[in-house]
Amino acid sequence: MRNKNLLSFNELISEEKKNDSPYRLVVIAERRMVKKAKKNADKPVVKKPSSTSSKLFNIAKERGCEVYSVKVNGAYIERDDNGIITIHNQDDKKGFELNADTLVMVRGAVTAKDSYLDLISQIERYGFPVVNSRECIEVCADKFRTYLRLQEIGMNQPKTVLVPNEDPETVDLASERLDNEFPMVLKTLQGAKGVGVLLVETERSLQSTVSLVYKIDPNCDILLQEYIDMEYDVRVMINNKRIIGAMKRKKIIDDFRSNITQGAEAEEIELTDLEKETCLIAAKAVNGQWVGVDFIPAENREKDQPYILEVNQSPGSQGISEALGEEVCETIIDDYFDRNIWKKSATECGVLETIEVDGETMTVKLDTGNSAAACALHADSYEIKGKVVYFERNGKKFKKPLVRELTLLKPAETRPVVTCELNFLNTIYEQEVSLDQRGKIPFLANRDFMNRANLMINPSRKFLLTNKHDTAEEN
Repeated sequence: MRNKNLLSFNELISEEKKNDSPYRLVVIAERRMVKKAKKNADKPVVKKPSSTSSKLFNIAKERGCEVYSVKVNGAYIERDDNGIITIHNQDDKKGFELNADTLVMVRGAVTAKDSYLDLISQIERYGFPVVNSRECIEVCADKFRTYLRLQEIGMNQPKTVLVPNEDPETVDLASERLDNEFPMVLKTLQGAKGVGVLLVETERSLQSTVSLVYKIDPNCDILLQEYIDMEYDVRVMINNKRIIGAMKRKKIIDDFRSNITQGAEAEEIELTDLEKETCLIAAKAVNGQWVGVDFIPAENREKDQPYILEVNQSPGSQGISEALGEEVCETIIDDYFDRNIWKKSATECGVLETIEVDGETMTVKLDTGNSAAACALHADSYEIKGKVVYFERNGKKFKKPLVRELTLLKPAETRPVVTCELNFLNTIYEQEVSLDQRGKIPFLANRDFMNRANLMINPSRKFLLTNKHDTAEEN
């Protein structure tokens, strides 16, 4: 019998239901937005909404959402015997239940530790939508990885080269690839908010600066980038393939940087159609849902593509909110009332995995090329009597209601279709299954099931997510 507390497909796939009611929001950041309640206190104390994380927390509460603040350091996830999933802060045993109505937003430097990123991956594997995905976070947090991703699709970017070590010959070769044109911009891969970004004026200062950076952090990576003189750059706020707004950030006096956190002035700017298109493509390239795209405009903004500088996976809201004259966090929170924009990351699996069908553990072949109207289950024999199907498998007899009959052209035959309960990765799916004599691989999953389970097949791997339970081999 199905455990009713386990998540069914219909409960998990929120994109298919229209729902404008308040949702459950988990905000994961470097610090908690809510102080731990004292023993005698009725309610926890909410911190002042100074950061974007705090603003999201407070605005969501005002909109009627249940919100849970997670400090990524020490946070963990549990799943009990009833299938209920909860996320916990280190000092919170009760935790916060994650269900089909839960959205997770990730803020701040979660790339600081692999364990932080693993927490995000775990949430994604359980099938909950995360803004932004681990893939997006990792690509955007690494400036060189961002550069390569955008380069693959032909984005216009400043010339960029990696400096993997401080060896003088390595530094010279990197400089040559930029035609030894000074000044150059030096960046550390993990820098943010203008930190770790330096202007190098001469060849001599280049070597000394690289040596100094590696002395401070021997494990860091350095980028050298073409310097493009500009009066301002542009930050474009994007959420779910939609441009919320853009701001022009004027260069700081006696400083080449234009980050708001460094004191740059900001004002709203109207984008050209080409700039809009380019920024949306850049956001899509990093698989970003809520991102900030930074660029330097071309001289001819109408005809020439801008220079894309970076894509920020955790964009701040203060500067652009002031420039637009509206609170961007309100727009973000309100956007996600539409469940149709919620995205779940696909889980990579092998071509063969282990599945439970009506409580029986067996091998399943996952085939993206299988567009059949139903999954296929091996039966030694079957017989249709009226609206009931009687069949045998492995010496056991089964009786199920006939859903319909599936007619095949090759081979020309008709197969009965029944409903089975599939348990894959501790998630229950009610699935239509046709009965067939399949041989060594007893269960064949069709494309419909893989879409429902949000699976991405690696055809070169087997039993990637599950353990092999028998000696079954692919036919």
